[in-house]
Amino acid sequence: MHTTRRELLSSASRRARRARRTTGRILVSALGFGMAYYFDMENGAARRTQLQRWLQQTARTVDSVSTSEVGDPPPVFSPVWRGLRALEPDAAVPEPVEAAAP
Repeated sequence: MHTTRRELLSSASRRARRARRTTGRILVSALGFGMAYYFDMENGAARRTQLQRWLQQTARTVDSVSTSEVGDPPPVFSPVWRGLRALEPDAAVPEPVEAAAP
């Protein structure tokens, strides 16, 4: 048990330093394992290609969610937030606005 404020602060700073060191070690270890996984001599090229495809698909998905169709107002919230808002009992869900045909 700590009897003085100085002992308490000293103990807290030691624990914080140890946590930072441990976090750094975990990150370096994860980076090393990731490098070994994606730069493996036998399967690394296929894994990197798969990762590149996954990143492109994710970018397309994010882009499609954040863009609107021609004539629609720009999206304010993602579809998930709109769905959650519609579940609220007293929330008024706005009707889609139809574009006037020329």
